[in-house]
Amino acid sequence: MRCTHIQQRGLSLVELLVAMTLGLLLVLVAIGLLFSASRGFNAVDHGSAARDKERLVTELLTSGILQAGYEDWGNPLANLQSVARLQSAATDLEPDIFGWDNAFYAVPTDLNLSTSTAIANGNRPTKCGSDSSTACLNGSDILVVRFQGMSTVSDATKGDRSMLNCGGDSEAAPPDLENRSVSLFHLSRNSASGEASLSCATYNDGWKDSRPLVEGVESFQVLYGTDAVEPGVAPTANSNDSVADRWLRADQLTVAGDASATRANWRRVRAVRIGLIMRGPVGSAVEVAAKNIWPLGATFADTSDVGSVLLAPADGRLRTSHSFTVHLRNDLAMP
Repeated sequence: MRCTHIQQRGLSLVELLVAMTLGLLLVLVAIGLLFSASRGFNAVDHGSAARDKERLVTELLTSGILQAGYEDWGNPLANLQSVARLQSAATDLEPDIFGWDNAFYAVPTDLNLSTSTAIANGNRPTKCGSDSSTACLNGSDILVVRFQGMSTVSDATKGDRSMLNCGGDSEAAPPDLENRSVSLFHLSRNSASGEASLSCATYNDGWKDSRPLVEGVESFQVLYGTDAVEPGVAPTANSNDSVADRWLRADQLTVAGDASATRANWRRVRAVRIGLIMRGPVGSAVEVAAKNIWPLGATFADTSDVGSVLLAPADGRLRTSHSFTVHLRNDLAMP
């Protein structure tokens, strides 16, 4: 019987190296695809989170702004206040909408904000000091909303939860119009995390500590739809028709050396336009590149308005911009 020997041979070194190289390339391609898919998923996830925060900020600001100038005419105190509002010759009330441009929040001394020196237009760069991050040096504005609260039937000193300030606290009807409730919106930066937040300050027998509302708001821009207002000039009597015809910054409503004319300009605000830039954490963006972002839209980009364009650094953060307009529904002007 003849035995047949089958010759066996293994891979040569060259073949083994080629196979290992091809296998390694396949692994690298798979890792690259996995990494790309992961980055895409993270971007979608962070984008969804940014839009959720964007909707929350929009709702908070819209509901707050719509309260501007509200009076409860069914309240005995409010009837007296309404009469006082009509006495324009003897009454020069603080406006129901007020604000500062490119300003840094500091605790005011009282409710007379139109003459306050604690906050000033254009002081944000100075107050940021050595902090050159966009979380601080972003040209953000400050918005003030005044309104009257509503008291419970049984206790005039307690709010009935129908009128809330920006901190979510119920506001009662005030004893007079100068002591109306106040919601002050501004941006603050967390010193530990470095993140900027839309924050809220309120007044109740003194200014309360400002509290953050929504984190991740990198820029907060405000323009005011005004009725027959010229920048830096006192308004002309009886020239307004209650329709906004010009968008102005807060500093453009100021009449130098004339606080009364400044307040009169502010009482001719008919609408408020808000611009926001939301940002996610580092690594949330697919593309990493420095770019310009317009919180109010490119149409409102203005070289004289510092915050109307934000140069976002190449820090890998996902950023979204959003703008909206709120038309005031209460008459803020005195005859």
